[in-house]
Amino acid sequence: MSSNFYQQAAWFCAILERYVLSVFYLAYAVAYVLMTRELFLPGPAWVNADYAQFAQDASMFLLLLFEGGTLLFGRRAVTTPRNMEELVVPIVTSFFYLTYTYLGALPEWMYGNVAPDKWQWPLQFTGLGLDTLGTLISVWGVIYLGRSFGIFVAVRKVVMRGPYRFVRHPIYCGYLFMFAGLALSYFTPLVFVLVGIHYWLFIYRARLEEARLAEYSPAYQEYMKGAGFMLPKIFGQKRPAAGADGN
Repeated sequence: MSSNFYQQAAWFCAILERYVLSVFYLAYAVAYVLMTRELFLPGPAWVNADYAQFAQDASMFLLLLFEGGTLLFGRRAVTTPRNMEELVVPIVTSFFYLTYTYLGALPEWMYGNVAPDKWQWPLQFTGLGLDTLGTLISVWGVIYLGRSFGIFVAVRKVVMRGPYRFVRHPIYCGYLFMFAGLALSYFTPLVFVLVGIHYWLFIYRARLEEARLAEYSPAYQEYMKGAGFMLPKIFGQKRPAAGADGN
């Protein structure tokens, strides 16, 4: 396709991020508040699953609130998407989590917990801890990325502070913990498959972003040698020179 097409697509994506996706994320954050509120309505005493659901809803509200706000006031991109991969992969990756939302609409035999009864609560508790940890890491990354946060593959500003000193994609690092916690909480083959696909999408997207960043900034190529990909390097850590991330 012509460069003119991608220039027009980049303009459309900028409008989409700021005025559509930002509102969607903020509205979805409100939806999590409403779902959490239902747990407080008069009814039977809470059970273990209610506590886990409350924590997951609260953490997603916090993350979506930060992401929606930063998209609304985002910085203009220095470079813009220039092929279909950089346009489509981020959208698919960002909205793939909606598949988890609709698990309850499926027959129970498709998503029922297959762990022994005595292990279900310990697994949910562990999953809750991973989910909380992952949310905190992702929010930390979003805060330091600030107005450079975006959906589509683009360069806005390289960031080297906070979590970017240790890992090139702290937001995605947080998602890894969140999805691992989700898998443990549900402990069903269908969710394991969905989480595996989601991991692969984030890795694919991160590689696309890094290719653009390395092309734009020679310092980023050196930075990649010192900072970890989605997890910090334990050995051979160097002081990084730059960083970037998206959602």
